This record gives sequence, C-alpha cells and structure tokens, in this order.
Amino acid sequence: MERLGRLGWRPETLGPLVDGVRFVNDRIDVEYTEAGLRTLGLDGGKGYWFDHRAEEVVHALASVTRVTSVWDVGAGTGSMSTRLARAGKEVVAVEPLAEGAKAIARQGCDAVFCGSLEGLRLPSGCLRVMGLFDVIEHIRDPRPLMMEVHRVLEPGGIVALTVPALQALWSEADEVAGHHRRYGQKDLDAFMKACGFGRAMSRYLFASLVVPAAMSRAAPYRLGRRRRADEATSAIARQLAPGRIIDRAMRGVLHVERLAARRVRFPFGLSVMGIYRRDTTSAGKLGR
Repeated sequence: MERLGRLGWRPETLGPLVDGVRFVNDRIDVEYTEAGLRTLGLDGGKGYWFDHRAEEVVHALASVTRVTSVWDVGAGTGSMSTRLARAGKEVVAVEPLAEGAKAIARQGCDAVFCGSLEGLRLPSGCLRVMGLFDVIEHIRDPRPLMMEVHRVLEPGGIVALTVPALQALWSEADEVAGHHRRYGQKDLDAFMKACGFGRAMSRYLFASLVVPAAMSRAAPYRLGRRRRADEATSAIARQLAPGRIIDRAMRGVLHVERLAARRVRFPFGLSVMGIYRRDTTSAGKLGR
C-alpha cells in the first residue's frame, strides 16, 4: 500500500471506510449471489477443502516468488485471504459483494475493498502478486478482467488462479454455484497465454475426489436425475463443512495425494491451480 501511495494512488478518494471496509463508488454486475457466499461460510470457511487448496497455493507461490504481498481479487468470504495472512502474507482483499467484504474485514485482513478491480483505478504496473481463486468461472467473459489484471501487474508480476476442473464433471452443483464453465489444465494455460501471461506452473488438485464427484454428482446429472437448487446448495454446504470424522479422513487422503504429487503428475482433478507471469510487453494480447 505504501508503494501505491508513492505512485499517487489515494484509496480515500474511492469511497467511505466503514468498519474496516473501503466501499468503492462503482457499479458492478455480479452473477454470484450473497446466498452463495453464505454457503461458503461467512467465517472464511472451515474444513479440509479450504485448507488443502490454500496450502497448495501457498507452496506454489513460494516456489516462484519471494514477494509477500498478495491482492486477493474476488475474495468471497475470505477463505483464501485469511489463510494467506496466516501463512505470513500481507493481504489486500477485493470483493464486490458487501456481505463478503464485511466478513473478510471481521477476520482481520490488512485491507478490504468492496468493489471491482477496475473500480479501484490502480496505476498501471503497480502490483507484484495477485490471486483469483475460484473466480473466473463465475464470469461469462473473463477476458476484460484479465486485461485489467495484466494492466495493473508489473512486467513479470505473478497471478495465481484456481478454477473447477473438467467439463465432464459438470452438474447442478455448477449451475447453482453460478459457474459458466469448468477448465482442463491445458484450457486454462491456453486462456492465460491468450491474455498475455506465461505459465510458471499449473496442475490438478483434488485428484482423489474425482471418482466420488463423478459418481455422486456428474453421473446422476447426465442421467437426468436433477436435484432442486436448494437441495444442491445444501449438499455443497455439507461437503464444504463435513463432520469431524469425514474431515479428518479427507485430510489424510489429501496428505497422501500431496506426497504422491511430488512424484506423479495427475492427469485429472476437481480443480486446476495455475501460476502465471505477466509478459514484459506493455499490453496483453487481447488488448492489441
């Protein structure tokens, strides 16, 4: 934030600061709902899924950069922001939905903005590391967002992403979550390359959960057995916040998966994680 101040950026001009949240005076259409945020948990989320994703992201970031400041864009209820902060990162969270931004502020992040990345009107080339964790699948056309990410990152700057994986796993869970697509690893790499980002690393996460997800969600969906939206939402909430026994068991399974991933590259997973570097040209390919 001090660096941005030296560049002439003044957050106080964007809107009022209320209870730790800077409310940005911009208008943004958000397809994700506040009901969806509550499904994630307004306490930042508990359970193996949130923890494993964060641990993998922290490890991946450490492998490519020593920068400790991270801007978490589309931060939801703070599931990644708070875990990055616990890992020693200085975190700035950007979340367009007020309920999510307020939840993040209650968890004690360094700075929280309620608004869009575009609405912050950041100087070009001012940030070093950004994260978009399970964000771009919610946007019908994520290219304008990635063009803005490209603009505000310094040349060689890092953006970390996670996205749901494999279109074959599509189910009503994706529909109620407001997803527009699921990505293969190569799909995400190609999309980011088209946006002006070079791949530092990318791989699948949660490989051990693919078969259970296919059997319990994707296969019934393809066979026409559809749950009501409230039933699908309740199922997602239970999976994200399981009982103690299931949570402990899944942590053990994912620990084994993490060890195996050091030797074997999994060809599938429930999520894709990617770390990409902004190219050293003045604009992303989509802006040319």
